[in-house]
Amino acid sequence: MGVTVLKLGGSLLDLADLPDRLRSVIKMLGDNGPLLVCGGGDAADLVRRWHEHHALDEEQSHWLAMDSIRLNQRLLLTLMPELELVSNRAAAESAWSRGRVPLLDLTAFVSIEESHAEQGTALPHTWEVTSDSLAAWVAIRWPANQFVLLKSAELPPLKNLAQLANSKLIDRHFPKLASALPPTFWCAIREDDPFELQPISA
Repeated sequence: MGVTVLKLGGSLLDLADLPDRLRSVIKMLGDNGPLLVCGGGDAADLVRRWHEHHALDEEQSHWLAMDSIRLNQRLLLTLMPELELVSNRAAAESAWSRGRVPLLDLTAFVSIEESHAEQGTALPHTWEVTSDSLAAWVAIRWPANQFVLLKSAELPPLKNLAQLANSKLIDRHFPKLASALPPTFWCAIREDDPFELQPISA
């Protein structure tokens, strides 16, 4: 079975009908197993403010931001009973086999994978890296055969990753991962259903 990593932008957590929208996207994937990764949104923005107010170093802020995503994960688990929190591939396989949708514990997975990653392949622990790059790294490491960014904003005419980063629609580190990414798509799920998976070029 193929795997599609679905990266949910944290800004989408305020959608009252978010569960229905996510279910619609998951149905579009066909036989691919969905692996949901949640972004930081307002919780991560709070850590950014702490970083400035308390003069935290970037390593400290990185792990605080990672942990802030766990709050968002708990919200998703509350809203969608079909989700199951997983931290590794075996747990995800088990969830799929039982008709569940795995939601990745990003902090746990990244911590384990970084300890096994070859030198120079782990992500930098800086604000240049947000949950977009973290989810892309998950898609590479898993490895997934498809990666979908679920966003609030529509994909503009410029579909090049570098241009998207310059427009602050993705983080600045993301284009550096482009050569290793599986086919990557953009899906604006704040818009009306039916949703469209729009391909993004490197």
